[in-house]
Amino acid sequence: MNNQILDLNKDIKRCEDVLIENNYLEIVIALEELIDKYKDTINTISTDNNKVWSYNKNDLVDLKDKIIQHKQELLENHNKKIAIDIFNNARANILNSKDIMEDKKYELINIIDELEKINNKDIDNEIKWSESKKYIIYAANEKAYISKNIIALINFII
Repeated sequence: MNNQILDLNKDIKRCEDVLIENNYLEIVIALEELIDKYKDTINTISTDNNKVWSYNKNDLVDLKDKIIQHKQELLENHNKKIAIDIFNNARANILNSKDIMEDKKYELINIIDELEKINNKDIDNEIKWSESKKYIIYAANEKAYISKNIIALINFII
């Protein structure tokens, strides 16, 4: 993932440099190379070879924007996978704990589910914090093992 993001950043920088340079031949070369590189991973890139010598600066700007959008989508998907793993691991830790009573486990799983819902909302961090505060108060009245897990999830959310 890190190498992929670094590669995307390098290609975005290349587009910016070529745009600043404003050399038509370099624009065409960059477009051809980058279109060829990303034609299988970015669906919106046209592979129409009839256009080669009718490229212009705007085509490179559009391609740069598509690469930036692709990078953002990759990061969002990566972050979603991390969030899913974190919440699933928290559930597994609770369910596998021998120190927690069965009825308490289901109460904690419900809290983890609620925290995951807060995390998945597309809202400002201040609102997420406001919605999460009641779980800090809940955690304050629990054993350290339980509190640690709840506070770690809240920390991840905000």
